[in-house]
Amino acid sequence: MQSTADGKADWRRFFYINSISRGWLQFIPAWISAVCAGTHTIRADADIWPIPAVYFDKRRRYIVKKKKEPLKYHIFQNITFLLKCIRREHPLLFIFIIMQVILSVISPVFGIYIPKITLDLVMGSADTAQIFLVLGGFGIVMVLSMALSGMANEGKYIMYNDMRRYYQMELFLQSLSCDYKNVESEEGQTKYQRAMSTLRNGDWSGTSIMIVSSIDIVVSLLCFFIYSGIMSSLSPYMVMLLIVLSLISLFGTRQAQSYEYKQKDLTAAYEKKLSYVIRTGSNAAFGKDMRLYHAGGWFQELRGSLIEESAKLAGKIQDRYFASGVVNAFVLFLRDGIAYSYLIYAVSAGQITIPEFTLYFGAVTAFSGFVNGIVNNLNELNGANLQMNSMRAFLDNTDDPEPETPLALSDLKEYSIEFCDVCFSYGTDTDFVLDHFNLKINAGEKIALVGVNGAGKTTVVKLLCGFYKPDSGTILIGGQDINNFRKKDLLKLYAAVFQDIYIPPFTAAENVSMQELKTTDRNRVEECLVKTGLWEQFCGQPTGIDTPMTKEITGGIVLSGGQQQKLLMARALYKDAPILILDEPTAALDPIAESRTYEQFHEIASDKTAVYISHRLASTRFCDKIAFLSNGKITEEGTHDELMQKGGAYSQMFALQSQYYQNKEVAAAYAEA
Repeated sequence: MQSTADGKADWRRFFYINSISRGWLQFIPAWISAVCAGTHTIRADADIWPIPAVYFDKRRRYIVKKKKEPLKYHIFQNITFLLKCIRREHPLLFIFIIMQVILSVISPVFGIYIPKITLDLVMGSADTAQIFLVLGGFGIVMVLSMALSGMANEGKYIMYNDMRRYYQMELFLQSLSCDYKNVESEEGQTKYQRAMSTLRNGDWSGTSIMIVSSIDIVVSLLCFFIYSGIMSSLSPYMVMLLIVLSLISLFGTRQAQSYEYKQKDLTAAYEKKLSYVIRTGSNAAFGKDMRLYHAGGWFQELRGSLIEESAKLAGKIQDRYFASGVVNAFVLFLRDGIAYSYLIYAVSAGQITIPEFTLYFGAVTAFSGFVNGIVNNLNELNGANLQMNSMRAFLDNTDDPEPETPLALSDLKEYSIEFCDVCFSYGTDTDFVLDHFNLKINAGEKIALVGVNGAGKTTVVKLLCGFYKPDSGTILIGGQDINNFRKKDLLKLYAAVFQDIYIPPFTAAENVSMQELKTTDRNRVEECLVKTGLWEQFCGQPTGIDTPMTKEITGGIVLSGGQQQKLLMARALYKDAPILILDEPTAALDPIAESRTYEQFHEIASDKTAVYISHRLASTRFCDKIAFLSNGKITEEGTHDELMQKGGAYSQMFALQSQYYQNKEVAAAYAEA
């Protein structure tokens, strides 16, 4: 969406961006920043620039516009991929597919020869017994082949549904295991939506069409060669004419499908926005706000406008297919008209006999059907192949590569942290969030990162956890570059409590361990709940720590805001990682409650390395060191007392925050926190 005339980003863009971040995989914290307007585009001239197109980003760097990438996988590769999955997950389905191909070829071939054979027998004065014997034999073979083909076809249907569920699970599991940047970014979410749309249309989903159309094409091709041999004995030019006219039909349909594929990103965007509006409007958690602020009409209007825009896009796509259908109908009329006219002329001129006429007539009819089937199925395959590329684009390993010779965690002697001249941005057209950032945290040290919104505090945590890689600079753990560790090993070093609360509808024990009950250490769960002051909450429940964390399940409960924070601290304590991170999880609590929570976490942290992030400066006075961030850099660093004596930005912010508490007792508690 373009910026307004005054250069400010339109509010609807911010709404849609937030709709994406909140709408997809709610269990993962998402921090989507509104995209800044103002990128200046320069048209490239071939005589001046040696590259097709160039623009300057906000940091005045030359960026080459990317050309549209070709499809990574062609049709045969995707068919092979699906067949391998079918053979592995459903071997019986693979057998049914082979059966259907063989049997589907036998039936039509017998179908065109039976009339000719019958006429030959009758006109050749064969006796009745011979006629019935021959026709009965053909009939039995056809009935058996049709029955077996029908059985295979019906048996495949349920298995096709199972395979779609299998692919959906694969996509879901990939979304859980891929790099976090592929989850958080708008590009990654669009890629996921496009992949899932491949499986949302039931029998018309891309995976199903790919297999069904492949079967039909194989059958049609085998019959095509058989019938071509029959037709060639009449006139090879007739075969060539039928093929050429059929290729014209193929070209017209491919144009329509190509246009539809070009609109995939826009279609996926509408689906994401509409899904968010519907889900948010029906979410009981937002019910109070919807009613208090009469937002229902607004959401209905948004829903209506999105449906209208989506319908307009669908209409444009259907217009392409309608035009293609008109061309195909004309070509079909011309193709069959010429063929039948030639057959009538040949039999009238005595060039072929009546039995041969019936054979060729059936062959032309069937041949046209098979050629048309090949054309239509190729078009279907082309469309399904586009969808399959969308699905496999997400399934493919798009993550950053693991180190060739990774370090083991046992190689670490201590858990100090150091950011060395780190620069980072969330995109080439955005400003640096961290600009030549330097920070040293000694092993066992407790440090607080404070500053205004947008200073880069949470980004420091994302980089430390390996969710993103810096544009330049190095991050060290125990003196070792974190890029030298495998991702799963690096994540073992951290236990974090984030601002976005994630409490799935599992039992309290499972929420603390984040594991299945069978692998959960119940005694350890109890110990962690006691240390965080939450044990009594579950002692009073009939099912204890087996109580579900949702009221949608009988016997379930919903914890208060403060209790939820304690549950998250118990989760971090259960993991027992050497580095603890507290990223503003208490932003919704009052300052005194927040301060007590931080102090409680500080006691739990004991000798571990800990990083605290907070907007309220008094909550982190106990830390060994406080780093004040501004514009992606540390502008002040020291203890609370040292920073207050400097009289800099930290001191001014602390004084400003304390002024908000007019009650003397509260102000004193805040100052002494």
